[in-house]
Amino acid sequence: MSNEIKTRPLTPTEQKYTYAQSMQLEGQTGTIGHLRGDFATTGYGFYTTWFDTRPQWKSDEFKADLDTVINALREDKGLLHNRYDMSAFARHFPESAIKGNYCTEYGFRVDTEKHAFLLRCNPTKGDYNFYCYCYVKEWLDKHIQKAE
Repeated sequence: MSNEIKTRPLTPTEQKYTYAQSMQLEGQTGTIGHLRGDFATTGYGFYTTWFDTRPQWKSDEFKADLDTVINALREDKGLLHNRYDMSAFARHFPESAIKGNYCTEYGFRVDTEKHAFLLRCNPTKGDYNFYCYCYVKEWLDKHIQKAE
């Protein structure tokens, strides 16, 4: 896999895949699990928790892809570098805005050869700052095409 990862805003249809789904949908979309994280009160920390959905799909290749994507997004000025860089990054992509329940969130997608990583970001202090939902790309894309 090339180190050059491409981050793009989510389409309106893709946005709903940055939330927990029913078990049936998780199976159909190839949901592997999701990573939830925050930047601590300072805005510069990096704390994450992983939630398994389908541990049987958590292959070594997937783990390597997840590490590559998260590490690339953690680089200076990256989406997951810190809360301030996240805000600045999101402002460059007004089309990434998702109307949240109480604030505007931002949605982005990163693809590797076999996996899709859909991020919902919220650069608000005192909140979880991001959720990264991880999918088997082929399954997710088939499901999205049907949904559209």
